[in-house]
Amino acid sequence: MDRRILLLLISLLAALPGHAVELIGAPKIEVETTRATLRWNTDLASGTRLQYGKQAHQLDQKVEGPVTEAHEVVLKDLAPDTLYYYTLGSARQKLSTGSFKTTRAGDSPPPSPATVEAKKSILGRVIDLIIPSEKAGVKEKAVPEVKVAPAQSRAPPARQTWGRWETLQDHYDRHGADFASRSPEDYAAQAWHFLQRAKAGELPMKWDDSDQSLRVYDPKTLAFAAYNRDGTAKTFFRPNNPSYWQRQPGRAIRSTELRF
Repeated sequence: MDRRILLLLISLLAALPGHAVELIGAPKIEVETTRATLRWNTDLASGTRLQYGKQAHQLDQKVEGPVTEAHEVVLKDLAPDTLYYYTLGSARQKLSTGSFKTTRAGDSPPPSPATVEAKKSILGRVIDLIIPSEKAGVKEKAVPEVKVAPAQSRAPPARQTWGRWETLQDHYDRHGADFASRSPEDYAAQAWHFLQRAKAGELPMKWDDSDQSLRVYDPKTLAFAAYNRDGTAKTFFRPNNPSYWQRQPGRAIRSTELRF
């Protein structure tokens, strides 16, 4: 069977009830002065569509691509140093929304991962020459292990983890920078992982009976989140004020008291 016909059939099947296409990971965005490249992956082959514009409520430009699992869209003739909003997915289904900003004229694009790693490697060799390593008889200080969410390494789609979908973009615009989030989907995933740490007993929690809300706080990073009674996120930000947690209503609870 011709590959194009096969991909079309897969796309039609994906559109049937019970076969909704899902986004795999967060979209990757590379920006320059007058162009941007957006890439995303889906669990099934589907059409490629991206709508964008300078106003979140007016995405008046559209780019479409082939039926595939690995999607890529290149936007050209953009205005320098300008914020653009977008939605991406297919003609039948929107999978993610977000924004990006083009660089100013004359600014250098961000270095590629390979360049960053190469610079790290060079810097490491210079440090090794200046500071004796363990091989020279000096024991190096152990680097603390970074903890991840114990339940799953991959968060569910944001439509399942964020309580009011229509507010996600606004929360991302205001608080996404607190966690270096790459997109609203990534921001919602971080809020979900934050909850998994709390459910594992790593973070203090408060339950407020008045509005049936769960509040979680990380005293080390000063990150705060609130969740609905079903575990979906309400907000996630960094107040940067240690007293903020003490002022929050509710009673302290343990992870064993949670029912979601």
